[in-house]
Amino acid sequence: MKKNSDYNLVIKPSAKRYLIKLSKKNKKDSKLLLKSIKKIPNNPYNSISLKSRVNKERRVRTGDYRIIFKIIEDENPSVIEIIRIGKRASIYKK
Repeated sequence: MKKNSDYNLVIKPSAKRYLIKLSKKNKKDSKLLLKSIKKIPNNPYNSISLKSRVNKERRVRTGDYRIIFKIIEDENPSVIEIIRIGKRASIYKK
């Protein structure tokens, strides 16, 4: 298990756009999502692995929202890449 400082947190542009759009509509939910994103590097394996994904994506549930991310340990320091953020009804659709 690595320490928090051993992970770089990267957020894909589409996930950033979703957060910006949400912050204009619902500040409370956007703050809650940001808190959850900041906690992911503390213990990224304390999340649920998505079974149907080949590239080992994981998810964290925050209220009605899901944060989909991937841990890339090939790089030094390791990277946690936030791939998608959204509501449960639409997050798993491609």
